[in-house]
Amino acid sequence: MPKQILVLLCLLNLLACKKKTNYANIPKIVFKNLTPSTVKAGSQEKISVYFNFEDGDGNIGFGKDNIFFKDSRDTNIVPFKVPTIPNSFNPSSGLKGIIQIDYSAAFLLLRTDTLHKESDTLHWTIYMKDEADNTSNVITTTDVILTK
Repeated sequence: MPKQILVLLCLLNLLACKKKTNYANIPKIVFKNLTPSTVKAGSQEKISVYFNFEDGDGNIGFGKDNIFFKDSRDTNIVPFKVPTIPNSFNPSSGLKGIIQIDYSAAFLLLRTDTLHKESDTLHWTIYMKDEADNTSNVITTTDVILTK
């Protein structure tokens, strides 16, 4: 009996020491930066976009498209996926971190009108969804310059 009480007290102590997050269950994202800011349109270069995230119930990595980039030049939305987060990270207690998306310039082309034959400028608006279909706030990146 004393061993059971000791084990119970140890478990209660561990649970009491576990840090509770104060993040909302709706994902929140904050733009950090992107690099490089100038790329050759249609090339094999990559633009790395970085943003902070936090989510109170940690249900953002569930194996489906849940990050969405909208190009300022049109209405196309390009989805990305947060990989499944292993339970060993205990995501249900909340997650906070930095997400890096590498966007290939091969998919970024100059517009065909006469104003954009040599260069073009774009930015992305980005949002994410969690497994419960909660939609984050929307962030806007800095400009990306496309060259010929």
